[in-house]
Amino acid sequence: MATLNQILAISESVSFNDHRFIGQTMSRNQRIATSEILSVQPFQFEMKPMNYLLYTQNRALLSNLRSVDRQYESYLNFGSTGWWNYIVYQGDMSSIGIANCQYQTSTANKTIVLGSLPSMSPTEYIVKTGDFLQIDRYAYIATEDVVRGSGSTVNIPVHRTIMTTLTSPMDAVIGQYGITQSLGGNTYVGITFPVILQEYPTYTFIPMTNDSFIAWNGTFKAIEAVL
Repeated sequence: MATLNQILAISESVSFNDHRFIGQTMSRNQRIATSEILSVQPFQFEMKPMNYLLYTQNRALLSNLRSVDRQYESYLNFGSTGWWNYIVYQGDMSSIGIANCQYQTSTANKTIVLGSLPSMSPTEYIVKTGDFLQIDRYAYIATEDVVRGSGSTVNIPVHRTIMTTLTSPMDAVIGQYGITQSLGGNTYVGITFPVILQEYPTYTFIPMTNDSFIAWNGTFKAIEAVL
């Protein structure tokens, strides 16, 4: 079925917002003070799609977008599009090694505990800073390089608080590898974001022989759906 992921795949550019929610105040003597307002820190995406989709070939896409609109979840799977470099894995584990890894129940706060590690050199990297890891429906970004070491598990610090309490080990999803938990009744390969559209542009027909091009009158803006 055609999905918002198809809009991602044909986008000319994609903007990302994964910032923390920071408040700033300026005193009379122009000294700045900052404070973090605790939030779930949702990922936000803005996609500018190309304007040369043929209407006759994309009516299913328009129908699906119309059905989902700004009310229901869609799923952005970067590994299946030309934007896979956003989430590509940088460490030294193989895809099979990642598939055998499991997130441990001691995962909590801003630390992911990864076990069932592959046999590899203690100095090789399990993840590098900037790598994406997904637990349940939520993705996290590693904030440090983590090497294999000699233990049975490794601790991976991430950019936001873990939002899933694990009651049993869960198969790992890292970068473009691993199978997600069910999202909207389907599983995906690699990091996948459940999102809801905040802005859904209208479109204009540009006539051509026996058909029309679809020209979007703006960008698609989506925010991670955090339950």
